[in-house]
Amino acid sequence: MEDEQVGFLSFLKSKPEAAPEPAAAPAKAAAPVAAPAHEGDPEAIVVRSEIVDERHRLCGYRFSVPFGGNRAPLPEPVQIETLVAARLPQFAQSRIALVQVSMDAVVFNRHLPLVAPHTVFLLDRNQAAGLPVDQIAGRMTALRQTGCKLALRGISLDPADAPLLALCDVAMLSLGEHTLADFQSLIKQLRMRYPDLKLAVDGVETWDEQRMCLSWGCNYFMGHFLTTSDKVDPDAKIDQSRMTSIELLNLLRSDAELPAMIEVAKRDPGMTYQVLQWANAPSNGQTTKVTSLQQAFMVLGRNQLYRGLTVSMFRLGGGANAARDESLLEVALTRARFMETCSKLPQAKRDELFLVGLLSLFDVLLGVPMANLVDKMHLSDDIRDVLLSSDGPYGPYLMMVMLLERDKVQRALEIAEKLGLDVEGLATVGQAAFKWAQESLQHTHADDE
Repeated sequence: MEDEQVGFLSFLKSKPEAAPEPAAAPAKAAAPVAAPAHEGDPEAIVVRSEIVDERHRLCGYRFSVPFGGNRAPLPEPVQIETLVAARLPQFAQSRIALVQVSMDAVVFNRHLPLVAPHTVFLLDRNQAAGLPVDQIAGRMTALRQTGCKLALRGISLDPADAPLLALCDVAMLSLGEHTLADFQSLIKQLRMRYPDLKLAVDGVETWDEQRMCLSWGCNYFMGHFLTTSDKVDPDAKIDQSRMTSIELLNLLRSDAELPAMIEVAKRDPGMTYQVLQWANAPSNGQTTKVTSLQQAFMVLGRNQLYRGLTVSMFRLGGGANAARDESLLEVALTRARFMETCSKLPQAKRDELFLVGLLSLFDVLLGVPMANLVDKMHLSDDIRDVLLSSDGPYGPYLMMVMLLERDKVQRALEIAEKLGLDVEGLATVGQAAFKWAQESLQHTHADDE
C-alpha cells in the first residue's frame, strides 16, 4: 500500500511537508491557495459565526474582524478590505454572508466590494439613534439597490420605525435582551405585521432554546447551540453502520491485516457499498471498475480510508438529523484542518491533531457521552486525554480553535503564543482551513452524485 493512489478521499489528505503524490485534479483543487491580493490587514483574524436555518442546515456565517494584527480595532474600510481578501464575496455567491456595516459605510459606498448575491448587510438601529427615520430609510434603500438583502438590529414596534421594518429583509433579534414573555410577544407582533419578514435570533446557546424560537416562528439561529450536546443518553446504542466504521477505524489504527478489515466490512452491506462507491468515484481516476473490497482498500489506502471513515461517521445516520450532521461535519472539518496546519509538530502528531478536531464533535453528533465513544475506539493516550478532559499536549490546540470559533480571539492568541505558533500567520491558516473545508464538502457531494 505504500504506493497508494490518490482517490475519492484525497481531499482529506494533508501532508504539507511530505513528498508530492501522483498528480490528481481533485487533490490539487482542495489544497489551500493564497488569497487574492487586496488591501487590508493580513494578520487580522476573520471570525465566522454559524447561521443555522429552520431545517438545521448551516446556511451561512456572520463574518467579523474583531481587531487587526496589532490587536487594535481596525478602521471600517480596512475591515471591509480584509473581508474581501478573505474571499467573502466568493463565499456569498451561494451562501449567506452576514456583515455588519455602519451608516457611513453606505453613504460613502464602502460596502460595495462586499456585494454578492447572498450578502446580507446588517445595520444597527441603535447606532443611528440620532438620525431621522427618513435618512435611515434612505440609506437602507441605497443598500437594497445594490441587489443585496438587508438585516436590521435594534428594532422596535414603535410606529415611527414601521418604514424601516418595511424595507428590511431580516429582523435581527437577541434572545438575551428580553424576558421570554416579551420576546415571544415581539415575535408574534412582527409575524402579524410583517409576514414576509425573516426573523433571525442571536444568542441561542442550547438546542432547547433553538426549538423554542423555532416554534415561535424564527427563521435563522445564531449562537453556540450547534456544537453543544442536545439530549445525551448514556445508554443510547450507536447504529450498526457507525459501529462498523468504529471497528474498521480500530483495525486501521492497530495496523491490522487486510483480510480482517474485509471481514468486518462484509458484515454491513451498506458499508461495503460505500467503500466500493468511494473507490469507483470519477475523481479517483480508475480505468477499470473496482468490484471487490480488497481492490477498494488497496486503491484508497490506509491513511485515506481512516480519515474518510471518520468523516463518513457524520453522514451515516441519515433521517431527521441528516442536515444537522452535515452542519457539524463542516464545523469539524474546519476545526480539524486548522489544528493540523497551524501546528509545528511532526507530521504524525499533526495527523492526530486532525483526528482530534473531527472526534471532538462525535459526542454531539451521536448524543452519547464522550467516554462511551472513547471506550469503543482504539486511540492514543494523547487523543484520549484531550477528548475526555481537554488535557495532554493536544489540549491547548483544541481550546485555541474553540475560542476562535466563539470570538474569543484575544484568549486564543495568548494560547497560540504559549504554543510557540506563528501568531501573525494564524489569519492565513484559518482562512485556508475554512476554504479547504468548503472545497472538501463540494468534492464529496460531487463524487456521491
